[in-house]
Amino acid sequence: AQKLIKEQNDAQKLIKEQNDAQKLIKEQKEAEERLRKEQEEAKEKLRKELEQKEAEEKLRKEQEEAREKLRKEQEQKEESKSAEVVINERMQRVKEVCKRLNYPNSNQYNMYLFRKYGKNGISWCPTFKASSSTWRDFFIDNVLGSRANFMGVHYHLGVLGNQILTRGSMRGSSSSRRRVFSGEAEDSVRFTVVRHPISRLISHLRKAQNYPEEVKAQRGDWVEESILNGRTDPSWDSATRTKFKREWDVYINEIGSGRHSSYSDDNPYLHPPYPVFPELIDFVMRHRGRDDKGNNGHWRPTIEWCDFCQNDLDIIIQLEREPEELMVLLDRLQMMSYKGNFLSKHNSSSKKSASADEIKEYVKQLNKEQKEYLNKMYAADFEMLGYDPIDMTA
Repeated sequence: AQKLIKEQNDAQKLIKEQNDAQKLIKEQKEAEERLRKEQEEAKEKLRKELEQKEAEEKLRKEQEEAREKLRKEQEQKEESKSAEVVINERMQRVKEVCKRLNYPNSNQYNMYLFRKYGKNGISWCPTFKASSSTWRDFFIDNVLGSRANFMGVHYHLGVLGNQILTRGSMRGSSSSRRRVFSGEAEDSVRFTVVRHPISRLISHLRKAQNYPEEVKAQRGDWVEESILNGRTDPSWDSATRTKFKREWDVYINEIGSGRHSSYSDDNPYLHPPYPVFPELIDFVMRHRGRDDKGNNGHWRPTIEWCDFCQNDLDIIIQLEREPEELMVLLDRLQMMSYKGNFLSKHNSSSKKSASADEIKEYVKQLNKEQKEYLNKMYAADFEMLGYDPIDMTA
């Protein structure tokens, strides 16, 4: 009987163990099922997130393509107009913007008079990095001759110093916005050539990047401060700072000498040994409106440099629209016989003007604050001259 009882207990124990095992198997299966469902839900969530990102990216690309298509359509529409019509619309827009903004007098007298051209002379405002060298060299060669020089340099704007117009008394109504200059005929044709403001900045930067002698020449103007301010690490000790600065000084002094010293591989001032785009913009932001460096003609808005709203120019052409607009200008100036001087491959800077795509690539290097600053700084130029501002969404 005891044996039977023991066998029964053992059987019950076995049954319990089997039940426990089945329960465990069931729990494992339920856990596996829960895990499978969670994995599926996670996969589904990830799939939806990816789909959403793909949809957002697709939408962004479609919007970008739509903007690009619209831009090209507008360009084609503009190109379909005659150059003279485009120029006339631009001049009207300049007047309207000046009137609406009541733009302050920037007290700029960057106008050069040449009496031998046109009916009663022509007056030129040199917009830097917008064919100004081409026009400067033409006037020096054809007005002053080969012996003219400024501090030993022949092709220098300073050579034309005696051609600068000075403020004269007002003629007619005191409400007239047209500034009067001494010695200038009433019907002298006033003109300038302009360029996309960002393209002007890029052109000025490229000159320093491509020609070491320009780094040396512009060292004190903006180059050195841009590099040192942008690359100096506050954590450097005095010895490191002194060493890197000394190597930079040696590099600058050796430019053009034929000597080439060795420099530290980790010296940021020399890698690269020229400013980059964000460093130039930071320099402009630090000095703009504060001192003469901030008012440098290479980055000062054209509306200020040529004082459009006071000087009341007669014709403004875009470098990007040469040679069509150039022909209109030369005809207006009665200088068509000189067109070869401006159309020659040697003198034409329109081929070097940064394209819309190149401008975008440079702008990508900037942060939001820098982009916003440039858009605000050049707002009037963008509007009155018909250039696109920086796209903050790109």
